[in-house]
Amino acid sequence: MRLPRLFILDLRQVILGFTLLLVLITLANQFVISDRVYTQQAMTQSLEANRAYAGKLADITSQFIQSLQMQLSYSAKSLSGDLDNAARREQEAQRLLSQTQSFNSVVIVDRRGEVISAAPEQLGAVGIILHASATKQSLMVPQAMMPQPYVSPLGNLVVSPSHPIMSDTEPQRYLGYISGNIYLHGNNILSRLLGTHFHGAEARIMVLSENGAVVYDSQSRQIGMTVGEMHPLWDAFMQAQAGQSGAMVSTQGSAQLIGYAPVKDMRWVVLVSSAQQHVVNSVGNTIGNLMEKGAPVTLITLLAIWLLAGTISAPLQILAQRVRDNDKTFNDIPAWYAEAKTLKRAIAAYSHEQLQRISALNLASNTDPLTGIGNRRYLQTCLDSMREQGQTFAVLALDIDHFKCINDRFGHDVGDQVIKTLARLLKLGCREYDYVCRSGGEEFMLLLPGLDIDRAQELADRLRQQVAEHSFKPVTQVTVSVGVSLWQGGVELKAALKAADNALYKAKNNGRNRTEVAEL
Repeated sequence: MRLPRLFILDLRQVILGFTLLLVLITLANQFVISDRVYTQQAMTQSLEANRAYAGKLADITSQFIQSLQMQLSYSAKSLSGDLDNAARREQEAQRLLSQTQSFNSVVIVDRRGEVISAAPEQLGAVGIILHASATKQSLMVPQAMMPQPYVSPLGNLVVSPSHPIMSDTEPQRYLGYISGNIYLHGNNILSRLLGTHFHGAEARIMVLSENGAVVYDSQSRQIGMTVGEMHPLWDAFMQAQAGQSGAMVSTQGSAQLIGYAPVKDMRWVVLVSSAQQHVVNSVGNTIGNLMEKGAPVTLITLLAIWLLAGTISAPLQILAQRVRDNDKTFNDIPAWYAEAKTLKRAIAAYSHEQLQRISALNLASNTDPLTGIGNRRYLQTCLDSMREQGQTFAVLALDIDHFKCINDRFGHDVGDQVIKTLARLLKLGCREYDYVCRSGGEEFMLLLPGLDIDRAQELADRLRQQVAEHSFKPVTQVTVSVGVSLWQGGVELKAALKAADNALYKAKNNGRNRTEVAEL
């Protein structure tokens, strides 16, 4: 029986579409694998390059500081027998300033801390009594020093290597010191020295002093600022402070690939960092170029699939025609019939399996793995649903009091058990159709449909009391603070959630283990 061409083309398109789906899945899988492999390689290479370059710059910085100390040492020695000669001091200060152009200014300080000579003359520093901690450090310790950066009396952010001036007739007699000032803001020898690099425009170079103050920043954004524990570079800074060189990935803030190295003979640190996203983008561009180059082969493959689809579809087309016509005579169909039946069953089973996986993934994506209750994604889904329905609901923002102390004293395993037990108590204390979610580490959010503010406060107090009376062994007692707010139509959801958070903070500030209601 001759089949209409239209049906043959439709069946070919079905087979072609299914085959194309497999091809696309394969290509996507190759893309993901390539992306991961190339990204890991690129990150490893970038980390190694940053580590090596940080070590190189640390050596350069160390040699530069040694050079400065040698210059200062020479000047200090030349003044050791003639410090009272003002003309001689002015001449030496001017010579040191202009000899290598390493310093922005030079000052000579007597042992009382008074500036007795300075260059350039227009600096206007002569006669000033220095009180900065770095100055006191140089006066108290008669030795070559590289004090921490400080703000000079003239308002400049300065780092001032210094060298003591000792009497040439009485070697133990301390006369004062000579110091070369490098202004960290603006043009200075340190920025010229470290800024001449070819490591890549996307790499950021920073030099930190012993106390974490930024002495040099290639992007000139944080000079003078101090790196703290929450800074993305803190861990690398501490490693280098311990005398180690290496590389690491910082996950605080935007991910950074950091190479670090200590400056020899001083507690300065050189950090070279680059944004991980730049590496990811470059890998994406590379893979995109590869796919573009491979496009002709892909098109030829698709054309071959299209041609083969007609041949493959012939026995299946006959089977489809018989099924449509309710013709149960399949004896004249080639042996393909059994294969077609198996294929259809396999496809059905495959589809069912995929649906199960999607269902499982959807459940997992909305469930907090530790407690088994809803997570933030589930919370947002509930909020969207009630907003669409116009359902009034109360919001309870709940937080475990002094949870960090529990972790520090009993360990994170006990802390996790406290969170799990609290989640169970909250579920038991709420109605079946209330929404209990874990919104953060020790933070929970409860959505209570249909409750007014008074009943919500009563429920909050009851839950709080139940928690306080529950035994959380080995923890002596666990308490929670609760903030309550109400959402009604016409009000932004964020405002209701923010109000509950503010009420929670108020409960914390007012002594914890209490309930506060947001002002409506």
